[in-house]
This record gives sequence, C-alpha cells and structure tokens, in this order.
Amino acid sequence: MISLERVSVQRHGVIALDQFTHTIHPGQSVAVIGPSGSGKTTLLETLATLLPIHSGTFSLPDLGSTTDSQSVQRAIGYVPDSIPTWPMIRVDECLELFASSFGLRRNQISDAVSRSLEEVALQNLYGHRIDTLSSGQSKRLLIARALLCEPSILLFDNPYSGLDPAGYRIVEQLVSNSQITGRIILAAFNDANISENFTDLIVMKDGRKISGDRFKPELFTDVTAWRIRLKCPSSAVLAARILGHLTVSSTIIDEDYLLCDLATHRGPIEEALAALTRAGCPIATCAYDPPWPAQVLGALVHD
Repeated sequence: MISLERVSVQRHGVIALDQFTHTIHPGQSVAVIGPSGSGKTTLLETLATLLPIHSGTFSLPDLGSTTDSQSVQRAIGYVPDSIPTWPMIRVDECLELFASSFGLRRNQISDAVSRSLEEVALQNLYGHRIDTLSSGQSKRLLIARALLCEPSILLFDNPYSGLDPAGYRIVEQLVSNSQITGRIILAAFNDANISENFTDLIVMKDGRKISGDRFKPELFTDVTAWRIRLKCPSSAVLAARILGHLTVSSTIIDEDYLLCDLATHRGPIEEALAALTRAGCPIATCAYDPPWPAQVLGALVHD
C-alpha cells in the first residue's frame, strides 16, 4: 500500500506538490493526468524517493520503512519519461550493474536479468551493445531495469512515449496483470489517451489533487456533458432525432456521423446506445471525442 498524507514537495524553493493526500492499495493501477506543471512527475519522483518531502507523511506500510534505500529500490520500479545516456556496454552487462546495485548477488543477478529481458521481449538482444538499440528498444530496456527485482510498485512517467505497438502491449499487459498479482501501478500521462485497463484516475493541477476516483466516467460529475462521436451508416439524421431527449446539442457531420453532447445527468453513454438500439438505428462505432479523461481534465482545470 502507498499512503500519502498532506505531502508537500519543493523544487528550487517552489512548491511542486502541495498538501497531496491519497492512498493506493495493492492491485490498483492509477492513471494521473493534469496540465503541464501540475506536479505529475514530482509525484512519481517523490514516490520513488528521488525527491525529499518538505512536509507531510509518505509511508509504504507493507514495506515497513522508506528510509532503507535498498529495500525501497527493490520494492519500487521507476520508468522515467526520457531515456538516459546508457553506458556503452552490452544490454545484459548494463542490467547486471543495476541488479548488483539493488543488492542482488550471483545467480540472483543472472536470473533477474534473463527474466526482465524476457518480460519486455528483448531476450534476443541479451548480448547486444546498448548503442545499437532503437529508441523503442531503449524504452523497453528502461522497463526491464524497473522489473529487475519484481517490484510490488511500478511507476511510469508517460508510459507509452517512444514505444512501438509491441512495447505498448507490454505495458498494457503489466497494467492488466497488476489486478491479479496485487502490484500497484501509478502512471502519469501527458495526454489523456488512457486504456480502460486502469482502475483509478487522479486529476492534478498546480501541484494539488483536485479529483480522484475509480476509472469510470460516470463518477466524475463535474462534467456537465459528454461529447461523443457516433457512426450510424446512412442514419445520422435518424440518430440525432432519437437522441434528442438525451443531448444538450448535436451536430450532423454527414449522413454517417453525428457529434453530440450527451447530458451526464441522464446516465452514462450506454443509455444513448440502448436508445438507438431499441429504435433500430444502425451503430457502427461510438466513442468519446476527445477521450473521456480529457473531457474530465477540461472540466476540472478550466479557469
């Protein structure tokens, strides 16, 4: 478990995390969104114990202490947004150095390196020099480093940045598996394109948590209307008429597409789909436009 109680953190004398309070339980995967400068990266670096706390309390009850640096390094895997300058050595040698710094020894090191490379599908590059890796492979190597000690907590800063489709699926699988294994995952996003695999969503602004709840759009009641895009082949006009009592406004783009603002007090998007289905209106696709976390962000951080 992660427990933060009124935690404040300063960067260069400026408060970057302000009275932050939140508890994350095993098995939860939490997406964090907010405008630039909202404190997302500061939150991750605080949890990774890379930044000192100015005030408040940060504890890992399952770990016992956040002052034992080697225990924390083993329990928390951190994947930063940017790729560091790796030493010009082989992939396996690089991970061996990190494994050794985490306190692993002999067979533990070789086992950890082999396992972590397999988890990110880089086992075929075991003996390759790091400078031969692509940017996507380097990002996966960062993930492998974070997985060396099979941490109970994984922190991602902008997790999908620089990844190819295979790397994207690896992160998705880690998030999905967390609910089974009990691992905690906290991921900060620079955009709001977040997969449905996450269990919780936190919205930040100016270093503060302004909202946090389960990853369900209907729980974020600050949004007054959900914008959705519907593809109803040759039936956009019919769809607009059927949904008239559910919408705040609607725009017929062409005979196939309809863009509408769905009044949130009428219930989630499923109600609109049910109304169309009952009326026999064909539906090819239906999606929040932009994605619903982006709409939550827009509603909550609007000045």
